[in-house]
Amino acid sequence: MNRFFTVLLSIALTRVLGDSNADAIAKDLEKMQGDWAVVSVVRDGAKDEDDNAQSLFRTVKGNQYTVFLFDKAVGSGTFKIDATKKPKTIDSFPANLAGKALLGIYQIEGDTIKTCYAPPGKDRPTAFSSKKGSEHTLMVWEREKKR
Repeated sequence: MNRFFTVLLSIALTRVLGDSNADAIAKDLEKMQGDWAVVSVVRDGAKDEDDNAQSLFRTVKGNQYTVFLFDKAVGSGTFKIDATKKPKTIDSFPANLAGKALLGIYQIEGDTIKTCYAPPGKDRPTAFSSKKGSEHTLMVWEREKKR
């Protein structure tokens, strides 16, 4: 099902953006699929305690995500990415924010995704940092290993 969605999205993006841009977006979207666990969280310059941060998990299917606190769903939404920008951009639309976007950037390296988001209504971060007063949230996610 995920592969089918990615192919359909790739075809649609190709018509709108052209082959190379659509390919880059489709490839990154495919890499994001699956189950992820938080490694670390820094919010507005303050690092969350590892035990708190590492209790968060995320499942990505297509352009939809669900966030879990252990095994309880605590949030969901959709996102769109642009793998052609530098840094790559991600706009998340949490279901509880009624269409307001969290503007962010992302980086994928192997089985790790790093994201940095601004709060709703704020400018997109330009670097992977969360300094005090920035209101940015920097998260590192690692693909969950199947047992």
